[in-house]
Amino acid sequence: MKFYNKTVVIFSLYFFIGIFTSCTDPNAIKEEEFDRKIWKMDRNGCESSRIEMLEDLEKIKSRLKGLDEIDLRKILGKPDFSELYSRNQKFYTYYIDASQKCKNANSQKVKNGERRLVQIRFDAVNSVNEIVVIREERNKK
Repeated sequence: MKFYNKTVVIFSLYFFIGIFTSCTDPNAIKEEEFDRKIWKMDRNGCESSRIEMLEDLEKIKSRLKGLDEIDLRKILGKPDFSELYSRNQKFYTYYIDASQKCKNANSQKVKNGERRLVQIRFDAVNSVNEIVVIREERNKK
């Protein structure tokens, strides 16, 4: 009877350790590394908070790759702009510099259409496979 009880206890211990470790994500992004609340509150880059967060985003960029759309939105929030392309590819765009939708978007760079944005590409199975910071230049004369 002792052997049976010992086996059950050991099995239960391994079972609970397995459940606990499977629920913790080793790639989880901590609030100290990237303040997702501030990022989400700066819709369209209107508050200019994302400019200061660009370096933090670069540090966690490799851990964002492979995430699905739901997990990415938990970190970065709703995109400022999204596009659906052929073969079920999807692009999310987050403005770093103020977009034209901002009320305070009266700087010369914004008027000329020069602004930085983060573009995230999802593949056909809806996981992030590319994150780039690009400079958008429109309306140039």
